[in-house]
This record gives sequence, C-alpha cells and structure tokens, in this order.
Amino acid sequence: MHDKAQGIHLNFEKGTSLNSVISIGFRLEWEHPVIVRQGRIGDKAIQSPREALKYLADSFTIRGGQPYWRAIGACNAALLYRGDVERSRDCFVAAYAEYLVKLHLN
Repeated sequence: MHDKAQGIHLNFEKGTSLNSVISIGFRLEWEHPVIVRQGRIGDKAIQSPREALKYLADSFTIRGGQPYWRAIGACNAALLYRGDVERSRDCFVAAYAEYLVKLHLN
C-alpha cells in the first residue's frame, strides 16, 4: 500500500460544535495498476481506489451486480482507511471482468 500523503482531513460540524474528523486517502495507490480498454482510444491505467470509483461511475454503462457493488464498497472503504487497498483492486478487477462479459452478452 502506498500513501503518498497523510490524506485529507475533513471537519464536519453539527451546529457549532465539532462532530468528527474523517481521514480520506485520496492519494492511496495500488502496487500495480489495472489496465482497462478505452474503446478506440487505447488502454488506460487505473492506479488507485479513487480512480477506480471514478471509472466505475463514468465509464460503466451497465451498473449493477455483486462485483460492481462490492468494488464500490471496497474502494470507498480503502479511501476511508477502513479496508485493504489491494482488496479494493481485486474487487475492481472482478467488477471490470463482469462488465466486459455483460457487454458481450448484450
């Protein structure tokens, strides 16, 4: 797991008192990127849970299935330091593989 920075600390206030501080690891990266196909443009390297979430939201035209939702949850958990970063990669790979199968079946 690579954390190039301490993360960003967000302060959430309720009323006038401080409720909690949440650390978010926007700069977390995987040991190895996942290479995805970008249509006729070529390949793209997805290198982190943050990039994976963006790719899932912006590039998947079919959103659903256990692997998809598991990847969303694992990437969010990794960014919140509540889950393993490399597990989020594995979940993203599974979601991407299922997505490719669904595309070819439709």
